[in-house]
Amino acid sequence: SLLNSMTLGEKFVCAGAIAAAVGFFLPWISSPDPGALSGLLGQMGASALNHVSLSGVDMAKVVGAVYFILLAAIASGVLFYFSRKAPPAQKLLIGGFQVMIGSLFGPGVIGALFFVPMIQSVSGAGFWLLGLGFCSIAAGGLITIAALAKRAR
Repeated sequence: SLLNSMTLGEKFVCAGAIAAAVGFFLPWISSPDPGALSGLLGQMGASALNHVSLSGVDMAKVVGAVYFILLAAIASGVLFYFSRKAPPAQKLLIGGFQVMIGSLFGPGVIGALFFVPMIQSVSGAGFWLLGLGFCSIAAGGLITIAALAKRAR
């Protein structure tokens, strides 16, 4: 009954927030050739590995700002929770924030996955899930805004 009570935009945002949060913990980079990632591995002190698999948590150990990606997914989930009972004016504002959050990481990650050959060769399931999750958040925000615009006419 919970899914039946949600709008299409809310379903997209909810699924995207969950996917992005889960994708943060799954492998972003997975490569049998550690030489392809020598710069990153040199910083992590793991240059003698036979196989490399790094998640968002591993990347955050090198660059702490990576935690902002997880924080954005959690913030999107919290905004989704508060928008459930919000009046239309607040839903419109929250929809705009959802578009902003989804646009921060989603299109960039998906663009890198499609157009950067080095990323294509080493990307793991977590990186795909992260990119698709944030794109889903942005799409959910846009669907919510469009639905509220139709209602206002």
